[in-house]
Amino acid sequence: MNVLIRSVMKKSLVSEWGIQQGMHVTGSASPYVVLRAIAGYQTAPISARVTQDVLLMGGAKDHYVPVHQFADQIRTLTNVRSLTARLFTSAEHAQNHCQIGNIGLALKVITTWIDTVSEPIRSLAREEI
Repeated sequence: MNVLIRSVMKKSLVSEWGIQQGMHVTGSASPYVVLRAIAGYQTAPISARVTQDVLLMGGAKDHYVPVHQFADQIRTLTNVRSLTARLFTSAEHAQNHCQIGNIGLALKVITTWIDTVSEPIRSLAREEI
């Protein structure tokens, strides 16, 4: 498996980066071990336990996270107080992983969301005073 994975890494800089990053983050000694390690990372078993406000962001052409995982994650967040899901597109130059290409837009979405979900809390605090 390691020989096969390393041959893919030689042909694709994205694959090489992803495997190397995965090895670093997981402390794995080989490409195969990193693939086994990341296979165990799943949110489905715990997503229904999330009960707070959630902002879910994704890139329509993320090179690392398949776009179907965006919709999959939405389906598993069944008990959140509120869910704001934002899929960034090529037209916005924010379609990549972590919205590289338009980080300013991503930060605007994040800060606007924080202001939106925080307002009811601030209003309650003002009423209690």
